[in-house]
Amino acid sequence: MYNFVLIRTYRKEDESFCKKLLKAGVMDQLNATFIGYLLRKPLFISINIVILLISIVSLLKGFSVVYCLMFIFILPIFLYTCLYVTFFNEAKDMEKEVSAISRIYMSDNSSHFWVAESYEFYLLNRHQRHEQRIFMTEEEFNKSNIDVSRHLKKVVGTIALYKSYKIPNGAWITRLCVHKDYRRKRIGTHLVNRALQFGTEQGFITINVVISEYRFAALKLFYNIGFHRYLIRGRSYNASVIYHELSYRTKYFKPTELFVKNPYTVQIVPKRIIHHT
Repeated sequence: MYNFVLIRTYRKEDESFCKKLLKAGVMDQLNATFIGYLLRKPLFISINIVILLISIVSLLKGFSVVYCLMFIFILPIFLYTCLYVTFFNEAKDMEKEVSAISRIYMSDNSSHFWVAESYEFYLLNRHQRHEQRIFMTEEEFNKSNIDVSRHLKKVVGTIALYKSYKIPNGAWITRLCVHKDYRRKRIGTHLVNRALQFGTEQGFITINVVISEYRFAALKLFYNIGFHRYLIRGRSYNASVIYHELSYRTKYFKPTELFVKNPYTVQIVPKRIIHHT
């Protein structure tokens, strides 16, 4: 066996790797969010059109090309700076959370934190290293007695699940992150499936996750696994970004709900009406 990925429980020695991985995961969303603001938000599109028209008129009246270009780019530069500060602060908070993973996610049986650890046979050439990987659980790995002395290992993914105190018998998935060099290799899918398996074993009825509208790959991943859109909402500190709350129903879910129609989709809402804001 050459290349494989081990999905296992977080260990204290993973802390430094998880800090780098999750911080990079937060900052990776910066460019997609910035482009989304400029090209998809009506307010910013309108402002950009007005600025462009003013710049063209100013150029025709003899103003310097340099000044006109500065005027055109002043809003994108200001926006990018604000977004960068926001994401950088979030990344710093993420580092603090990683230092407390044992307390936050491992203190009881209703929560857990996993990592995906890639094992690569170091004698393989570059093409072979990127071939399809085999995925293993901790139990399978311990029984296999694989000699990993010639393997390079690296933490390339994370995910966590914790009990919800707002949703009856529900849980949340969070901190799903895969290293950019290891994406589109089904690592994220196996991490989510491991979290769903754990949540089902704990008897949760629904398992939810909140994803930014600009995390296109993550949204597609959760939909493919079987999550359904539960509601759409903003956040108080970043109301202009839409967040999709997706829900997965475990085998304990009982279809005794009401059908509710909203502007986005037809949803099944457990035992209560959800008001969208």
